[in-house]
Amino acid sequence: MESTVETATVPSTIAFHHRVIAAAFLIASSVIGLFGNSLVIISVITTKKLRTITNILVVNLAVADFLSCVSFPFIAIGLLSQTGQYPLHESICASVAGVTHTCVLCSASTLVVIGFIRRYVITRSVRGHQGFHTPRKIVSVALAIWLFSAAYMILPPVLGVGRFGYSTYYGICTFIGVTKQSLYYVTCHGILFATILLLTLIFYGLILRHVMRHNRQFREKFAVEKDVSSTSSDANQSKVSSSSDSPTPMIKAINQKEVEITKNVFLVVCIFIVCFLASSVNFIIPGSSLSTLYGYMIMMINSAINPIVYGLKHPNFQEAFKRILCCRRAHLEYVSK
Repeated sequence: MESTVETATVPSTIAFHHRVIAAAFLIASSVIGLFGNSLVIISVITTKKLRTITNILVVNLAVADFLSCVSFPFIAIGLLSQTGQYPLHESICASVAGVTHTCVLCSASTLVVIGFIRRYVITRSVRGHQGFHTPRKIVSVALAIWLFSAAYMILPPVLGVGRFGYSTYYGICTFIGVTKQSLYYVTCHGILFATILLLTLIFYGLILRHVMRHNRQFREKFAVEKDVSSTSSDANQSKVSSSSDSPTPMIKAINQKEVEITKNVFLVVCIFIVCFLASSVNFIIPGSSLSTLYGYMIMMINSAINPIVYGLKHPNFQEAFKRILCCRRAHLEYVSK
């Protein structure tokens, strides 16, 4: 998204070789993102172990990232144009800009909601979170995220605050304008993403503090039990905690599967922060610059990274990816014969 006000008195543009580099990044991210996010969506649909309430939001995240990756080639076309105009019809550029920014905001908002849901589930007993953590309510939350993201992007142009179109300075389809209201809108957008970054840090910070506190309480309780027990041996903590005659520690209230999911999504959030931090700063502190273009590209690349993280860190997704890819390879070998 453009972080400055365009005027007719600015004839210069970003150097073409920088635009080629940005276009190459987008095309590579599009190929990787389309493939990876498709795997995530297909894996959840076809794998019973992955059809969980939590993964409803994971699929929502993958859908938003998939649609973002679909728009990347259209943005790359504008970057490679040397005529000062978008090669295709202007309405296509405006639509691409609107879809891209809506999906990016939806992806970022979904990560915040995942953080909130993870904290809600992790810090309560299994029975305690069922009132909120249900498929119908999570689907409603996902729909609300899409409505919010679309409204936030569509309403300002409808109300006359800027518009979506082709930026001749950056060579990308983005939000542009010629009024102070446009600058105000872009600044507000930067503040919104900065708020999203802050909330993700808060939610996952609270989760990690909760898990560390319960682990410490378990270790302290186990140490006391070991001291007073005359039959204690050198058996490790995991065997003692799993024995039927030992007291149920507080750590058992934490679902280990949920903790692992939280760790994986936390990694996604860390990458998300790296990808969005530069753009947030550029939004809040406007000014046409080369760093704005590269910050924009880094923000877009986030849509291609998330499925890679799931494939590398989540065992169930690893199994599903291997099964899908192996079946696909076997089918291709059969057709070739």
